[in-house]
Amino acid sequence: MPTASKVAFVADSTLGLSPEGALKQGIHVVPQQVIWGNRTLRDQLDITDEEVLDLLRRGERLSTSQVALEDLRSTYETLLQTHERVLSVHVSGHLSGTVATAMAVAREFGERVKVLDSWSLNGGLLLVLEEARRLLIRGVAWEHLEEAVAPYRERVRGYVLPETLIYLHRSGRISGLQRFMGGLLSILPVLEVKGGRVLAGPRVRGFKEGLRRLVELFRRDFPDGGLVYLAHAGNPEGARTLGEALRAEGVEVLGTLRAGAAVSVHAGPGTVALFAGPRG
Repeated sequence: MPTASKVAFVADSTLGLSPEGALKQGIHVVPQQVIWGNRTLRDQLDITDEEVLDLLRRGERLSTSQVALEDLRSTYETLLQTHERVLSVHVSGHLSGTVATAMAVAREFGERVKVLDSWSLNGGLLLVLEEARRLLIRGVAWEHLEEAVAPYRERVRGYVLPETLIYLHRSGRISGLQRFMGGLLSILPVLEVKGGRVLAGPRVRGFKEGLRRLVELFRRDFPDGGLVYLAHAGNPEGARTLGEALRAEGVEVLGTLRAGAAVSVHAGPGTVALFAGPRG
């Protein structure tokens, strides 16, 4: 039976950690792709988070795409030279084709590579990966890992607050009229990540009220507390304010992550997010 120390952990770059930062936590990051005009750039390798945000603020049109098959295959091949198994945890299959591609590549390696759909992204992905690692340490069998993770994964939630409606409009998630009315009334939507999908949550009047609503939503879904990661797209002050509000209520914040290219492109610079899961 493979133990956690004999398993290499892989995640895609929606994780919200730099490749170097992730490696310090024993996680190997494979890059999503950022599309800029006719250029395809590897997230955090060919283009940084700061460059993504700068391009968006300048009005450039960007999109994101799944991890390249070749990057997954080469990562698995390299890691299997020093580890018995590879656990590859990825952004929700409802949001990206990365999971499907990873599963196709994993079949080339038999039982040595297992792919898990996190049903989330960013901090939610990290929470699911960390739970899988805890389960392996506790002795859960490799062949039963996914079913063991499933109850935890189902309870992971994300709450995403954009600072403006501009980028949701650009990505086609809201209409021009909705953007106009929202801007006129200073109305912002809270987006909820649940069951692998991004759903429309409550609407709030202004960003400050939105931060308060994120805390309320966390309390609604985790009345007994939970594990929390924050994330932001170039808005450290917003994340700091949210973290202070949570800590004032006795909530432990595990860390603050980068929102990453996928969140930044769709929700825009200034976005702040809260990802939470139950205590293991």
